[in-house]
Amino acid sequence: MVLTGDQVALLSQLLDQALPLDKDGRERWLRALSPEYQALEPALRQALLSAGAGASVTLPTSEGAGDLSVMALGLRAGQRIGPYQLVRELGAGGMAVVWLAQRAGEASGREVALKLPLMSRLRRDLAGRFARECDILAKLEHPNIARMYEAGVSADGLPYLALEYVEGKPLTSWCDAHQLGLRERLELFLQVLDAVHYAHGRQVVHRDLKPSNLLVTSWGQVRLLDFGVGKMLADGQDVVRTDLTQVYGRMLTPDYASPEQLQGTVISAASDIYALGVVLYELLVGERPYRRKSESSPVPLEQAIKVAQIRKPSTQVQATAAATRATTREKLVRRLRGDLDAIVLKALAKHPKDRYSSAVAFSSDVKRYLNGDRVEADSDRPTVRFGRFLERHPFSTATTVTLIAAAIELTAQNQNDWAHAVHAYVDQVAARTATLFSRWRSDEPTKRPH
Repeated sequence: MVLTGDQVALLSQLLDQALPLDKDGRERWLRALSPEYQALEPALRQALLSAGAGASVTLPTSEGAGDLSVMALGLRAGQRIGPYQLVRELGAGGMAVVWLAQRAGEASGREVALKLPLMSRLRRDLAGRFARECDILAKLEHPNIARMYEAGVSADGLPYLALEYVEGKPLTSWCDAHQLGLRERLELFLQVLDAVHYAHGRQVVHRDLKPSNLLVTSWGQVRLLDFGVGKMLADGQDVVRTDLTQVYGRMLTPDYASPEQLQGTVISAASDIYALGVVLYELLVGERPYRRKSESSPVPLEQAIKVAQIRKPSTQVQATAAATRATTREKLVRRLRGDLDAIVLKALAKHPKDRYSSAVAFSSDVKRYLNGDRVEADSDRPTVRFGRFLERHPFSTATTVTLIAAAIELTAQNQNDWAHAVHAYVDQVAARTATLFSRWRSDEPTKRPH
């Protein structure tokens, strides 16, 4: 069977779904394939059989698509890949397998996460350019980014990336395990935004931001993984197709992919902003904006991402999610409604130009929310402005109401009935103001400093 480059990219996405399943599960998954994927079933069966047997299999491709040998599936502990000796497998997906490795011959050598593409054999004439490009990406030095130490090609032609090995848990899992409230979750998310802004400033787009690529260490530091397989931006902020990205293909996870990624159009930093919007949505309510109805087919999900209206986070709160955020469902809904809904929806806008212009703009709005200031995403709602004013100026508001009441009373001495009515009305306004302010504050588990 001859596969085109696009079919190989789709095959990789489908393998991501099937590889974690056992033998019976894979068979059921294959039988449940949607009609549009039936043509790929022989290639999928071949790849899954090879994965189960630990063997290597070659998938034929169209001319010019390159040699797509699934050659990293038969690896074993102790095997040498370049200067590294494999220790144990850390994980595998449809695009790559990652091993814990050490430099061979060094008993106390530095441990690395060695990433190996499953479906590519680097052509010899590209080896030098591949290594040079990886050297550029290795210059991403930021406390919240896992470093790429080096890249190379093994003696038999297998390309590899040696990345910093990070022991941690995915961002969403770590927050849930520690039952973090919204403030703590948002503060961790700010670390992510800072790292992404740094990378964008160096013309690197991640393209696959998701919780499993955002690990939190035991001391609470977020580390971003897999920037080594991102894409480089041109001067016009469009993605440049490079040797490195040709090796790794279409790197995306449909649940976190932007509409333009799924449509195969121009990718920019705005694509990462969208993915971060999905991550924030999940951080806040424990759900993603769209639910996949069938695990065997990403097509309905992709269609929803392209055209369906996103539900506000505040409308998707479950009691169990509220409990893992150290609050009640009712309080969580109130805290999400308004500012946080607006922030998330702006990041998830269908059109890139309608999203935050940068990761730092996204970060600034999150900080405004944490500081009790008006957020740019929803700056025109009068109820928001009034509530924020009460929070920032509670005593001056009360004083103003009192002075108004006194002034009315002094100027209405000869109109007792009218003055009495107005005075009663002012008392009602003051009482309602105090009640509103009290409710506003009660929704916050901790005081938000100005």
